Amino acid sequence: MSIVSQSNVPFEVFLIGDTGDIHPTKPDPVLQTLRAHFNPDQASAVVFLGDNIYPRGMPPKGTLLRRNAENTMKMHFEALKDYHGKVVFIAGNHDWNKGRKDGYDYIVRQEKYIQKLFEGRNVFLPSNGCPGPVELEVSPRLTIVALDTQWWLQKGLRPIGKQYGCRVSTEEQFFEQLIEILDRNKRENKHSLVVGHHPVYSYAIHGGKFQLKHHIFPLTIYDQNAWLPLPGIGSLLPLYRKFLGAREDMAHPRYRRLRKKLKEILCQYPDLIYAAGHEHNLQYICKHHNHFIVSGSGSKVKYVVQDGKYLRFGEKVKGFFKLRYDPDGAVYLSAWAVDMSRKLDKGRVVFEEQII
Repeated sequence: MSIVSQSNVPFEVFLIGDTGDIHPTKPDPVLQTLRAHFNPDQASAVVFLGDNIYPRGMPPKGTLLRRNAENTMKMHFEALKDYHGKVVFIAGNHDWNKGRKDGYDYIVRQEKYIQKLFEGRNVFLPSNGCPGPVELEVSPRLTIVALDTQWWLQKGLRPIGKQYGCRVSTEEQFFEQLIEILDRNKRENKHSLVVGHHPVYSYAIHGGKFQLKHHIFPLTIYDQNAWLPLPGIGSLLPLYRKFLGAREDMAHPRYRRLRKKLKEILCQYPDLIYAAGHEHNLQYICKHHNHFIVSGSGSKVKYVVQDGKYLRFGEKVKGFFKLRYDPDGAVYLSAWAVDMSRKLDKGRVVFEEQII
C-alpha cells in the first residue's frame, strides 16, 4: 500500500540502481540491507534506477534467459512485498535489451511482468517505453520526476505520441514539459527529485574517467580479472570511450545532446537533485547549486576516481543512497554500504551530509 506523508513529518527516499545482477534464487545482501531500513512508522519511497534485469532485460517466453529474468524480478518483489511505502522502477539500457533494435519489446514485457508481480500497481515509470517526464507526488513537499533516459539513446522503435500512450509527441515537447513541471513545483515551494538511469555527471568509466591500468590492461574496463597487458595499443580503448564514446558513454553524440539539454535546464533550479544509476559505484557530485547522485552499485561494483573537482563523495562499494527530507526544508544525504561481516543489518554509513 502506497502512502503520502504529512507535511509535518520527515520523508525518506531510497535510491538504488543496477540491481539486475543479484542472485536469482538466493536472498541478496544489498536488498536485505535495504529491507532492514524499512520502517512502517517512517514515510518513504524506494526508487530503482534502472538496469533491473541483467544482461538483456526481459526476453520472450521460452528463451534461455527468460527464467533467470523472471527470478531476478521475483527476488525484488520478495524484498518489497511487505514494504509500506511507494515503489518506483525506471528503465536502464540493459532493460531495453542493451540498446538493440528490438529493445521496445523487452521494456514492455518487463513492465507487464512487474505489474503482474505487484498486483496491478503502476510502479514502472514512465509506462509503455515512453520518454516521460512523469510526475509523482510522494509527499506534500516532494515530487519525483521520472525520465526514461535510455529512450534517447535507443536504436529501433522509440515510442512517442498518443498512439503509444505517451504524454509528449516530440523531443522538444519533452523538455517543455520537464520545465513546466519544475516551474510548478518551484512555485509551490516543493522539492523536485529528478530520476533517470544515465548520470548527468560522473567520475567513472561512462564519464570518461580512466586509470593508468586501463591503458596497460584495457580489458579490465569490462572484466576486472582480465589482466592481459596491451601497452601502447591498449590506450586506444579508453581514449575511444573518453572522446568518441560507446552508446552508453557520455561522449556519444546522442548522450551528449541529452546531457547538454538537461544541464541547461537543471541549473535554472537551485537545490534540485538528479539521481541516476548506470555507473557501478556510489557518487555525490555538487555543481551549479544542483546535487547529482549516482547510485548504481546494487549488484556490481567498479572504480570511481577520487580527484574530481565537484566530487564530494565517491566509493566503489555495494550499497545505496538515502535522502531524508525534513519538515523545515532541510535535506540530508547518506550512503549505506553492505556490511560484509553481516554484523550490521542496516549496513555501514560511508557518507552523510546535509546537502540542502
